[in-house]
Amino acid sequence: MLKTVAVLVLLIQAVQAGAQTCGGPRTAISAVQGPGDTTPLSGQTVTVEGIITLDLRQPGGFKGFYLQQAGPEQDDDPSTSEAVFVHTRAEDGRPGDRVQLRGKAGEYYGLTSLSQVKAITVCDSPGLPLPVAFHPGQTPADIREPLEGMLVHVEQPLTVTDTWNLARYGELALAPEVQWVPTQLEKPAPGLARRLDAQEQVRLLLDDGHRRQNPRPIPWPAGNLAPDNTVRVGDQAGPLTGILDYRFGHWRLQPLEPPDFHSTEPRSPAPGRHDNANLRVASLNLGNLFNGNGQGGGFPSPRGARTHGAYQQQLARLTAQITAMDPDILAVSELENDGYGAQSAIAHLSRQLGTHWHFVKGSTDSYSDEIRNGILYRSDRVRPVDAPQLLNRGAFRQWHRPALVQRFRRAEGSESLTIVAVHLKSKSCRNAPQSQLDTGDGQACYAGARADAARELARWTSGLGADRAGVLVVGDLNAYAMEDPLRILTAAGYQDLIREFHGVRTPTFRFHGRLGTLDYHLANDSARQQVVASHVWAVNAEEPRIWAYNAPGGLDLPPEHVWRASDHNPVITDLRLDTR
Repeated sequence: MLKTVAVLVLLIQAVQAGAQTCGGPRTAISAVQGPGDTTPLSGQTVTVEGIITLDLRQPGGFKGFYLQQAGPEQDDDPSTSEAVFVHTRAEDGRPGDRVQLRGKAGEYYGLTSLSQVKAITVCDSPGLPLPVAFHPGQTPADIREPLEGMLVHVEQPLTVTDTWNLARYGELALAPEVQWVPTQLEKPAPGLARRLDAQEQVRLLLDDGHRRQNPRPIPWPAGNLAPDNTVRVGDQAGPLTGILDYRFGHWRLQPLEPPDFHSTEPRSPAPGRHDNANLRVASLNLGNLFNGNGQGGGFPSPRGARTHGAYQQQLARLTAQITAMDPDILAVSELENDGYGAQSAIAHLSRQLGTHWHFVKGSTDSYSDEIRNGILYRSDRVRPVDAPQLLNRGAFRQWHRPALVQRFRRAEGSESLTIVAVHLKSKSCRNAPQSQLDTGDGQACYAGARADAARELARWTSGLGADRAGVLVVGDLNAYAMEDPLRILTAAGYQDLIREFHGVRTPTFRFHGRLGTLDYHLANDSARQQVVASHVWAVNAEEPRIWAYNAPGGLDLPPEHVWRASDHNPVITDLRLDTR
């Protein structure tokens, strides 16, 4: 009995001591934050008191918690934040607890924080403060400092713009709406590249509260990412409640609870063939299909798969995606330039597709690039007419892959269609000469080279349609919808079929969280009369890169998993050729 009384006395004394400590002289958290980007009290040891809003001291977490001034004690100064991150390994306190502590003020990679915490006293447990209303579009990045570390609420769901770091760091990029490459919607103009900065300003990263790499399970969407539980660019997340955090150069939301995800454009099967069509043409950037030495060795190759196992997965999944589209003619880019022998990459792909598949054998004698264009076809459905041609003159002498040209007829019928498979120089500025540097008009590097190639293509293909034959230019132009190559080819009489059938907001590629079209089917007047439908199958660009054969920490996916077999969406066109 006496021992029990003694314990109770000690507990009462401890509570009284805590009560005496809490509420005493202390520094306001807003004073620690200050009105600028950095604390004015850097290096000083201060005593603060506030409510723990989010605890990230779990294994693999950020080793601390967020502390926010209680509502009645806030200074109502809109230029200062009322919260701070506390670095500590001490286990005292839980979310909703009011605590007092002493720590050293400073900056941690741009995040105002307290470290070297001496002691944490739990005062009471009033619960979480009310969150502050927040919307990234109305509060861009350069004016978010007054909310750093505070509990906020985003009522309007945000749109997923990028999943690049989802499996690597547990991050999703969110914005008020889908973000487009500026030159997808606007003509190139001086200063247009500055739009990229404006898009960055309204982004917010949804973070998982961990500092580890390659988190497993992958946190988003709710229920964890899985082949049958994906999150796609364009999906929406919210409402959101959490801490507005700044780490590693980006503003983030550390949510209190996993948000709901809503699919705006869910996965769909490959577009069905039009009822009136008797020919289907598809094009696909293969994402660097390299098969080593063709006999199971030779890995890692200069591009593409690092191992034979990764190559086998890449080949099987590309085959599944192509088979689902059921084309009669297939134009491909980013194919290994290793000839047309039995062990070549194109021969492997043809055999994998099935016995009916053959490929066009174009010359590669004067072409030394690592990758090339290719054309494959169903020999039971179409027949090549005349020998293939290769456009490797003029602007195509350097930088671009030579255009491969083949004329086809259906197995039953006399009307023909000429396929021109193209792949123009990328926008990368690596090794760009002075004449091809980025001018800031939104087209990035090598814009002049791509424009010259479009002019050469227009001149050369004008002869292909001299007998009123249909010509379809297909492939990766590395130019967005409003850029110079499309303007030049449109002026030459080519019609962008995707834009005609579905509008300009139909992406085939995603880059740094922005959507746009790089891949096209362009028809001359004669081919346009043959076209009955054209599609982009949203099977790759919108999906997380963790599904890719070459993703860091990638997953072992079944061969029938068609999603993200490449990083470009395929383009599909259905035509009706005269059967006479």
